[in-house]
Amino acid sequence: MYSFVSIPKLVDVRGFCTAFEDHPEPNFIFRGETHEMYELVIVLGGSMGITAGSNSFILNEGAAVLHPPMEFHSLRSAKGTLPHFVVFSFLADTVPSYRKRVFVLSEEERLRVCRILDLLVTSTDRKDFHLLNVIKGGEKKYERAIREFEILLLNLNEVENPDVLTVGTTGSRNYQQAQAVLKANLHRSLNTEELAALCHMSPSLLKKTFSRYAGVGVMEYFRTQKILAAIPYLRNGQSVSETALRFGFSDAGYFSTVFHKITGHTPSYYREH
Repeated sequence: MYSFVSIPKLVDVRGFCTAFEDHPEPNFIFRGETHEMYELVIVLGGSMGITAGSNSFILNEGAAVLHPPMEFHSLRSAKGTLPHFVVFSFLADTVPSYRKRVFVLSEEERLRVCRILDLLVTSTDRKDFHLLNVIKGGEKKYERAIREFEILLLNLNEVENPDVLTVGTTGSRNYQQAQAVLKANLHRSLNTEELAALCHMSPSLLKKTFSRYAGVGVMEYFRTQKILAAIPYLRNGQSVSETALRFGFSDAGYFSTVFHKITGHTPSYYREH
């Protein structure tokens, strides 16, 4: 009788949602978003400013960042460069355990990124950035893309001290300060002027800060954080009306409308899943 050695899979990618590369202008800002997929952003040229949750930092050529599901994130051109970057958003049952999720890619891994993108482009029907389905005869290429991507995730080398990437500008400090204030007041119904006063900033500066570092308006960001914070309460069985009131929504119907716009699901979906 033969024995064999097995271990639990360290990475198990189910499939891709988007895959694209871009060469934006120096003043490019990508609208901030939150979704249920992982997202890997790889900088192949130039420099990119990254916002990931409450952190803001610069990625230079050869660096990458992995956003976990439901992390608010945005990106922008940096240092006056013409950046070249690739984005993969994907679903996975398991990914390696990373501490900071900021990486430096070897030349071999950068070439792997280009191979994966080529395999996906030639094996799927696409609309804009989104993959719609695998074309007839493209099954093997799509499977190879998944396997190559799993190897990429296994080979990623984390930056030893990602704190050195933190953008230590007045703008980034304003953003981090404002984020902390918003997080502490998710239970309140506040407008832009009231938030600005709590942040000790003018309304115009607060709006400008979020436009640059989050890619969205401050009130849209505030509503998004309320909805993300509401999900655990719904999953623990709290009613929609109770959860709405907890996060400063006096109207449960409006809360449900905002919730669906941000997550793509009704609040009841999270009470059942």
